[in-house]
Amino acid sequence: MGLALLPVLYYVVTVLTYAYDFPYMDDYPTVVDFLNRLPTATTVGQKVGLLMEQNNFHRLVLVKLIAWLDVLLTGSVDFRLLQYVGLALLLLTAGLLWQSMTTPNPLLAKEGTSATLPNEAPSLTRRGLGVVFLPALFLLFQFQGWNIAFWGIVAVSNVGAPALALLAFWLANRQQPVWAIGVGLVALFTNGNGILVLPLLIGGWAMQGRWRWVLATLAVTLPALWFYFQHYENPAGPSLGTLLRPEKLMHLLALDTAFLGALVYHPAVAWLPIALGSSTLLWMIYLLLIRYDRTNPTLFWLLVFLHLSGLMLAVNRIQNDTSIVFASRYRNITALHIAATYLTVVQVLAQRRVRWQTAFVGLAVLGTSGLWGVSNWTYHSKIVRFRELKQTDNLLWQRYGQIRACAPQYQPASRLSELAQQGSFRPEMPSLTALQSQPIALTPATTPGDSLQYAVDLKRVDSGFLVVSGWAKVAGRKANFNDTYVGVQTSGGWQYYTTLFHQRLDNDDSANDKDTGFTAIIPLTGKMDAASLPLAIFVKSGRFSAFKVLKVDKDK
Repeated sequence: MGLALLPVLYYVVTVLTYAYDFPYMDDYPTVVDFLNRLPTATTVGQKVGLLMEQNNFHRLVLVKLIAWLDVLLTGSVDFRLLQYVGLALLLLTAGLLWQSMTTPNPLLAKEGTSATLPNEAPSLTRRGLGVVFLPALFLLFQFQGWNIAFWGIVAVSNVGAPALALLAFWLANRQQPVWAIGVGLVALFTNGNGILVLPLLIGGWAMQGRWRWVLATLAVTLPALWFYFQHYENPAGPSLGTLLRPEKLMHLLALDTAFLGALVYHPAVAWLPIALGSSTLLWMIYLLLIRYDRTNPTLFWLLVFLHLSGLMLAVNRIQNDTSIVFASRYRNITALHIAATYLTVVQVLAQRRVRWQTAFVGLAVLGTSGLWGVSNWTYHSKIVRFRELKQTDNLLWQRYGQIRACAPQYQPASRLSELAQQGSFRPEMPSLTALQSQPIALTPATTPGDSLQYAVDLKRVDSGFLVVSGWAKVAGRKANFNDTYVGVQTSGGWQYYTTLFHQRLDNDDSANDKDTGFTAIIPLTGKMDAASLPLAIFVKSGRFSAFKVLKVDKDK
């Protein structure tokens, strides 16, 4: 039990520690804009229209409803609530996976057969099943998918769709078809792949010969999908004829399998995710051949849902390289897919009474615990910086009316100010003292041939501090969470300071330069003339580095 609690508790404590009440990127056009426009919607039809408005390919109705309910109950929206809902949905997912392995299939129980793992594999007792389940916990509660834990709309939608899909399949397997249909209807309005749940329920009941519930679900699904796709606009995408070209089909398969195996991605072995994803695809075909849907329909249909989700993402990203599918906000699908695949392998081995099943479980525990440790160690700095960029955006917005972690076409600063003026958003007031830069002993050393590319778009004295903000990177290098330092020339020489990280989604080349933002809050001492104070910027980017002393503008 202690081993099982370790990954779960670490994940929960980390989310509670680093959650921060501030919107990020698509939170603005989805939640902020919705809450701003809601008071002017006087009729039910207008409110439904606001709820159903698209965000990219999705209709994120559940996210908006949660934010709306938060405002109704507390008077203001707290973006941490969305993050906590995502955490609760992940915990629900883990609980349902456990239930799917420990509860007999009622259909087989009626036939006098048990599909319960402990009964079919005496070597794996119910106590031993806890150890068997450990790899699933190590996969679900690791931070390769750190974005889904701390980004409001992603926490609800990207975690919510598979969680509700799993709940619907579990309810269907527990002989609760009405509740399953209801959950499937909710899943439809969580994320793009939520549209799969109701059709898959129909498929599951058709394979079981439960035609009454096929017709009942069809009667709900058809009008629900008709309503969903009313006035739907495809933001982008190739035509069907383009997708059916042989070269496109091969690339589609590569994207799909790379996504399914993305947890083991490393640039040095870029083929490994494709190999792992392909093996899971072959395993899914085998499960279909042995009619695993009769043994454990919950896990079977979950895997179908996850495979189709991967295919949807591949179609959406058909113009891109396979590396594009490795974004953090998609990794929960990959992690859940590998966890569910592992559990089906264990159950099939138990049914076949394979002698080496215990060794397989042991290797899985070692492998997934190692992945859990490495992932959490690697991505912890990104979690810290993600909170930092929200803090910095909050500081820049409240003191200087600027927001940088959102595309400027959404007018994030004015939209958020409008929400705050209504009293529907009450963030904490950031303190310059609490966020001030720390002095650091540093001797800049540039990489031969490298130069600094930068812009300083905010430099002012505020409450005894010199605030310097802008972006900087090593010219020609793609920035990925650089370390940026700002130097101040004093009578004793150059003194360098740490900076706060933030993203620059307002840059023209934000795809490559979004991680270049910095803000220094330097305490002023003595009679420093901040306007004419010489400054320097030093950037470290992996093994590359660049340095530049800035020109002093005498007129400022």
